[in-house]
Amino acid sequence: MSKPPRIVLGIADNHDAGAALVVDGVVVAAVSEERLNRTKHSGAFPALSIAEVLRLGGVRPRDIACVAVGTAYTPAAALRAARRWHRHLKAGASQFSYLLHLYIVYQVLIRRFGLEWVEKFASWPVLRRELTRVGLRAPIVFVDHHLAHAASAGLSAPFDPALVVTIDAMGDGTSVAVHGCRGGRLDPVYRQSGLSSINTYYSRITEFLGFKPLRHEGKITGLAAYAEAPRELVCLCEDALRFDGPGFSLHNYVLPDHVGDRFYRELGRYTRDEIAAAAQRNLEAQVGAFVSYWVHRTGLRDVALAGGLFANVKLNQRIHELPSVGSVFVYPHMSDGGLAAGAAMKVAASPPGAMPTAYLGPDIPEDEAKAALAGGGLAYQRPRDLEARVARLLVEGKVVARAAGRLEWGPRALGNRSILYRADDPSVNDWLNRRLHRTEFMPFAPATLAEDARECYLELAGAEEAARFMTICFSCTPWMARRCPGVVHVDGTARPQLVRVQDNPAFHRILVAYKRMTGVGTVVNTSFNMHEEPIVATAADAVRGYQEAGLDALVLGPFLSVR
Repeated sequence: MSKPPRIVLGIADNHDAGAALVVDGVVVAAVSEERLNRTKHSGAFPALSIAEVLRLGGVRPRDIACVAVGTAYTPAAALRAARRWHRHLKAGASQFSYLLHLYIVYQVLIRRFGLEWVEKFASWPVLRRELTRVGLRAPIVFVDHHLAHAASAGLSAPFDPALVVTIDAMGDGTSVAVHGCRGGRLDPVYRQSGLSSINTYYSRITEFLGFKPLRHEGKITGLAAYAEAPRELVCLCEDALRFDGPGFSLHNYVLPDHVGDRFYRELGRYTRDEIAAAAQRNLEAQVGAFVSYWVHRTGLRDVALAGGLFANVKLNQRIHELPSVGSVFVYPHMSDGGLAAGAAMKVAASPPGAMPTAYLGPDIPEDEAKAALAGGGLAYQRPRDLEARVARLLVEGKVVARAAGRLEWGPRALGNRSILYRADDPSVNDWLNRRLHRTEFMPFAPATLAEDARECYLELAGAEEAARFMTICFSCTPWMARRCPGVVHVDGTARPQLVRVQDNPAFHRILVAYKRMTGVGTVVNTSFNMHEEPIVATAADAVRGYQEAGLDALVLGPFLSVR
């Protein structure tokens, strides 16, 4: 058996483009393109991300053994060749567009008739040209979309063996896949094509309710808690999506769909809250039935999840609560951005094991921090005990933005690019969201000392690793609901980040100091960005966001600026 390559660069070049670097089987750097080019869910070729992960890894282009592309033909070669047009199409695309229907059917047919090689052949010169522009001449290896998702979750899970479930809209003609992961080997168990009804189920309801599909699905998840789902409405949603073992019901994408179709006309009889509640309840029931089915079929009770669907933290909670499931892990960059790391891990034959860190992006150099603060006209100091000073500001009711340490990999801010506030103010969701120009229905997330977790959350066992990365909800204890109402949803749940000292020593010290002053080891943690902007990456991004939002204090590297 040939030895796996030592240094592998992984890239994702669909929406949520990015790059990851694997050295000796370990992910040493990973960055999303949006953080660097400042375009939300960027679909650009990840040239900036490639340069950044090479810099972080201390690797020269000629050191790369191969480039693993984390999807074979999604996007199709024609869209890769016309990338600017592709980005424009994605930005304004409707989930009811007949072009989308045709694209889904095309991708399914490519796979069904074994014509993937045609798409790969056509994509190769496009990718070769773009890689050459950034100095890379290493061989290109295409990794199947759902295999890359499965590698990211299965090889990063804290348990072995694992049942790996990947679900997203569609990639490489597939919407749903199941793998068994044993000793680092991924064995395919089941695959369902892009004709699955789960493909457009949630995104179309998101658009129908007036939100942006493929971007604002999380708002529907939060909105769902504000109403009871009428039984007849849940039954209606079952017509659109149901588990039909071994997979989900099918949808005829050859026929165009319209908001005037019977299903959507019937939805229009209900309130927005009721529709969201029914859609979410049905999703949880059908996906739960799917997972339970495959747990029983394979005998694998520990489940690893990846794919855009599992950005739904309430769904992840329901899967964790299934009697048939033992433990649950959700890959921190569960959507298509995570394909870069998954593809590189698969090609590099990374050994399985718990993901050591999600802090895989760039740090903020001191000289850049000083220059950005001076450029913004901000006075600053370098406190001897910065973390205790931040804790004191939080006790005083100040809103503190923190940009320090390496940038997080994935959609969640985990303390290094976060906005922090005390968690005992139940009105914070309204007034702080207004400052950030956001319209959210889910409350802000809590960052909680890992050692205090059982005082705050119920049924943690088996999902602690997922909670390190803020990818799952839990029901809160009465103590938590009473002491931290600013982070508890109306349904009594929260989606915490459990902060361990070994994961983030500086952030952990802030929480320890805050607990020493208040008796509570939990604070509000929301991402450091304005609405519809990516999370800040650089010192200049942080200063601009801090000033635009009118926050009270800014931690920038080792420096502190207070208004």
